Amino acid sequence: MLNADALKQLTQLKTDIRSNKEFAEGRVRGSNGKFGFVELDDGREAFLPPNEMERVFPGDRVRVSLAEENKGKLAAELDSLLDSPLDYLVGQYVQRGQGHFVQPTQSGLSRWIFLPPKARGKAQPGEFIACKVNRHPFKDGRAQAKVESVIGKPDMPGIEHAYVVAEFKLPEQFGPEAQKQAESIAEKLTAVNAERTELSELGFATIDAETTRDMDDALAVTRREGGWSLHIAIADPSSVIEEGSPLDKEAFKRAHSQYLPGETLPMLPHNLCENLFSLVPGELRPTLVAHINIDNDGTIGESRYEFAAIRSQHKLSYEQVSQFIEGDNSAVPQEQQESLRNLAAVHQARSAYRASHSLAMEDRPDYEIHLNDQRKIERIEKQKRNIAQRMVEEAMLATNISMGSKLAELEQGCFSVHLGFREERLGEVRSLLKELLPEHAERDLNQLEHYLGLVKHLESQSDSQMQNLLAVLKRMLRPGQFDNKAGPHLGLGLKAYATVSSPIRKYNDLHNHRVLRAAAQGAAANPLADEQVEALQESLTRGRQAYRALEQWLYVQFIESKAGQEFSGKIALVNGAGIGVKLDDFGIDGFVRMNGNKKNLPEFDGKHLTLTYNEQRFQLEQTISVKVASVDVDKRRVAFELAAESLQAKGNNKE
Repeated sequence: MLNADALKQLTQLKTDIRSNKEFAEGRVRGSNGKFGFVELDDGREAFLPPNEMERVFPGDRVRVSLAEENKGKLAAELDSLLDSPLDYLVGQYVQRGQGHFVQPTQSGLSRWIFLPPKARGKAQPGEFIACKVNRHPFKDGRAQAKVESVIGKPDMPGIEHAYVVAEFKLPEQFGPEAQKQAESIAEKLTAVNAERTELSELGFATIDAETTRDMDDALAVTRREGGWSLHIAIADPSSVIEEGSPLDKEAFKRAHSQYLPGETLPMLPHNLCENLFSLVPGELRPTLVAHINIDNDGTIGESRYEFAAIRSQHKLSYEQVSQFIEGDNSAVPQEQQESLRNLAAVHQARSAYRASHSLAMEDRPDYEIHLNDQRKIERIEKQKRNIAQRMVEEAMLATNISMGSKLAELEQGCFSVHLGFREERLGEVRSLLKELLPEHAERDLNQLEHYLGLVKHLESQSDSQMQNLLAVLKRMLRPGQFDNKAGPHLGLGLKAYATVSSPIRKYNDLHNHRVLRAAAQGAAANPLADEQVEALQESLTRGRQAYRALEQWLYVQFIESKAGQEFSGKIALVNGAGIGVKLDDFGIDGFVRMNGNKKNLPEFDGKHLTLTYNEQRFQLEQTISVKVASVDVDKRRVAFELAAESLQAKGNNKE
């Protein structure tokens, strides 16, 4: 037994060892294996071995001690748990012998979590379940969870939808107070309409997809000297949904209408967004009407707005309008033809103007998913945007630019900003430009003028090297975000941008209507607090993640039957292990692994994002042919291999 002096010496030794260690804080990131990493606050990354990874969840914030291993790489040892945001997860109930577990699907969380007997409820092995984490593994590596609800069996029609809704906690049902408020809307709308000037004589019509029911904008375009007057009537739910009311709280929680394959989770109850607020032909509706002058050269001139009432004349589809523009006069009613010709002219003028003065969005195809009775993919239709879609898009951009400018003048609203390159990637950006475009390297590339100049120069170049540079630079950009202060939108090449055209689908648009209404009345609306803007952004991000998760699940089931078939695709990802490819026909992503043979490893250029393999160079946006090699439905992964056509094209893209 140690005496007091020995214990004191041992304690001092431990203190000395601890004082000589380097400690740091960071957040845990999982992997596809049992190991993980800690992304340190100072930008470094430390390896977390399997025995340590067992004690934490991805996303945990931890304090670690650091040690340097081979080749200067850092390894981490856990010291303390600072925060653990993971308190809820979904997965499949699995039983192995006497053990009962939930197998989660969260990215980076590869462990099974124990379900004690009293925590299983009525759930049965094989079912998908939603669980609460009630024991963290930090102390001994043994996590526990409790079943909160059963999502369904794997063979239940629509299980993929139900699972994703549960996984991302997407709101489905409206609360009783919100439903009660929704029932009183019709009477309020009648009173609002009676107080407003009616502008139906302008000849408004909606232009949407044939299946659209939540029609939130209608258009009319008249000719004037030196250009056109663009009139946009936008549904006005702000007139009867008071800030802080039950419906407003529900709309804020959702942030936007969620359009999942085969299903819509609306921001407002269906009867409101598809009926009482929707600009249904012949029905009197309260609207925000923007009147915008467009000059012959595409310049946006004077604009004004008013809160009025309108009756839309017609519900036109994109197909009808496209047929008319292409020469079929019978495709649309006579009374809409002059307005549509004017809209087509506005589209041409504005497109030319933006090509010279700002940036155009990439014209990528859409993929329409058709589901069968089991809510699996029956077919995927690739659709390029037609002329009518581009006409409407141009009109909405002009509206949002114009109204966004007014909101910027008011110094209030919810703005869409895009601030350019990520701060941590600016060094890489400058290094690339010093090599290939030195005249741009020393400019402040997050200033609108300099960013525009760089992108426009690259877009004007046709050689492969410059196009690859543009693709590489785009992957170093920050994502767009909401802000309660006006700022540049570099992605569109604009000084300020705020959307107002979809208030029955997007809460930020609803808020911007309130700001414009208050200004028209000589008052000021309540601003969105920073935490509210952040919450809207988080809801939008979560919705996008949910859509991608559901889409990928359905995609892998669909492509599984096409194993061995060859398809054309474009390279969307390049790393040291291989290339990611998006199929042209279906929009489905898969990966071509090239590092499986240690005697024939690919040569990866991380600076230029190119990969050389068997004397062939691969780069972003390059078109190649691939074969569907295998599909892992459980992990939602598709493996491709190079098709014979691509293997034979060794002369293409050689260095």
